[in-house]
Amino acid sequence: MTRWNSAVVVADSTSQTAGDPSTADIAGLRNPTVCVSLEDLEGSADDTATIEFEGDAGWYRADERTLSATESYTVAIPQASQVRFTSSNGVTYSVEVRANPE
Repeated sequence: MTRWNSAVVVADSTSQTAGDPSTADIAGLRNPTVCVSLEDLEGSADDTATIEFEGDAGWYRADERTLSATESYTVAIPQASQVRFTSSNGVTYSVEVRANPE
């Protein structure tokens, strides 16, 4: 069983490739929360970030939002085997999934 304070890194100050998702195995994380930090728009005016998780019948969108300034946010998702994060413009993000004790 995974510890309550476990975390899985999806992207570590990584410049994403536009439309190419970063995927991570999060099996065993209890009450997972995706933590997103936009670090650099790299000349783009904005970026659309999409968070999806793998469920029994395929992939489900948990959140999609357009960011126009450096900001951070969190999204709680159901327990899942994998999560993927996609940037529409390929800008720099740090993304991790943490087990949430609540």
